[in-house]
Amino acid sequence: MSIPPTSDEKDARGRKTGLWTDPDPHGGVMVGEYVEGERQGTWRHFSADGRLRAEGGFDKGTVHGEWVWHRSSGEIMQRGGFDHGRKHGTWTRWNTAGEMVDRGDYANDKKVGEWTTFNPDGTVKRTVTHRARR
Repeated sequence: MSIPPTSDEKDARGRKTGLWTDPDPHGGVMVGEYVEGERQGTWRHFSADGRLRAEGGFDKGTVHGEWVWHRSSGEIMQRGGFDHGRKHGTWTRWNTAGEMVDRGDYANDKKVGEWTTFNPDGTVKRTVTHRARR
């Protein structure tokens, strides 16, 4: 995947609109759509050399929906979801060999329920139960 060209336009009120390329502090860029000056829909984060680092959703300028992060090799490093800026739903991480490291759920930015950590051979290393905090 390569960095797509963008129009980088502003509307009559001076707000970003349409497909944009925004620089990030790590030397790469974020590419996605602005609606009424806010990030909306699927955005992709590319490294300085053009590799896809992450992609996921925004809703009215806030991270929302599933996000996937990639290693420099292109393999998936981590997958998880957001509910309007807060970690929510199942999160999973993999090591550089593609083996699952851990998996569990978030609710409102807090770990909840069973979180399982795996050994390199795929067997369960340990399971911890997190209770939802109020």
